[in-house]
Amino acid sequence: MPKLSKVRVRKRGQTFSYIFEAGKKEDGKRKVVEKGGFLTRKDAYEAGAVAFADWKHGNIGITSDRILVKDFFAQWLENVAKINVRQSTYDLYSRTINQRILPYLGSTDIQKITPALLDGFMRSLVKKGLARNTILSTWRILHQALDYAVYPAELIQSNASNYIKVPKSAPRDLVKRTIISPQKYSELMSLYPFGSPLHVPIALLYHTGMRIGEVLGVCWEDVDFRQNVIHVRRQYVYISKIGNALLPPKTPSSTRDVVIDDELVSILRKWKRQQREWELSDGGAYCVIDEQENHVLRVFSKELAPSVNRQMMLCTNRHGRPVCRATVMQHLQSAGLNAHSFRHSHATILVEAGASLKGVAGRLGHKRIETTEEIYTHNTKKMQEDVASIFAKTMQTNGECRQNADK
Repeated sequence: MPKLSKVRVRKRGQTFSYIFEAGKKEDGKRKVVEKGGFLTRKDAYEAGAVAFADWKHGNIGITSDRILVKDFFAQWLENVAKINVRQSTYDLYSRTINQRILPYLGSTDIQKITPALLDGFMRSLVKKGLARNTILSTWRILHQALDYAVYPAELIQSNASNYIKVPKSAPRDLVKRTIISPQKYSELMSLYPFGSPLHVPIALLYHTGMRIGEVLGVCWEDVDFRQNVIHVRRQYVYISKIGNALLPPKTPSSTRDVVIDDELVSILRKWKRQQREWELSDGGAYCVIDEQENHVLRVFSKELAPSVNRQMMLCTNRHGRPVCRATVMQHLQSAGLNAHSFRHSHATILVEAGASLKGVAGRLGHKRIETTEEIYTHNTKKMQEDVASIFAKTMQTNGECRQNADK
């Protein structure tokens, strides 16, 4: 690490100033930090020591070389993560740190974090029954924060998380992935008939394989009835302490166009007419959804709504209010399903029917084909029968070739 300068104090008129070198400017000249106006030499020096420590540690508000993990993460969340990631990601970081990392590591000096300690932490998460992907997500957040502690914060010499891995014993899949048959889908549509706030979300989930947030975030301007396409451009998410918002999709590859079939087109056309009828019959009591500049949504009745940037969302209830994720999940759980059951089913049905993995991956918004293959396709009886049939045909062909050769 570079040699760090020390704080100096000098008198300027009737007051004192502190001064220290803070690296170099782009032109190679020394960068100097100076502040004056202190009544005594001691006051200037103490203030300079705090400012120097803050600069040394990346300007995240840390003014001591000995710091607990919980104090470091509090500063890292507020001054680093918060300005570099979207609010929903920040909320995930915050929950992961407070619920998983700090209970095990919070009272430890960050300088005492070792690979052995982190390996024990990883194993404790396995013992709690967490899935591999959950543990991997926790490791990534820990790794990112400790990288910052190495540089520019210069609190530790190396990142101990570089030397550990998620234990192989961590279960890969805790959620039972159910294939929703056409018969089961038909039963769901009967259970939540046309007019129910869950009818359209369930239809979209089953016919498109979209994520639940993407489904709930679809607006009518995203639906192209001429091309039979849904443009996936946003997702409906809840941001803690702020409210519901329409944000960009999960990843760049998640921004995509999904071609829809005639059955779904018919449902959506009928639903659009139904929403118009309800709005006309409710008059001023019907709800208007306002998307603010920060993409946070506010709901007003038409008669009380100010001049708004109205969003015409597909997934609303009888009175125009957006359908929330919690409502959908609660009803699906009562049927022994979850939103991923639809995504998993959609991918598996397509693969069974002979669709290419690349095409399915693009439809689901996956960047890597391997993700589609490993997570969402299901080794069904039909797939096994197809493999066996291919093997039998190959053996039969080879046998005929050998017989012809013998002749």
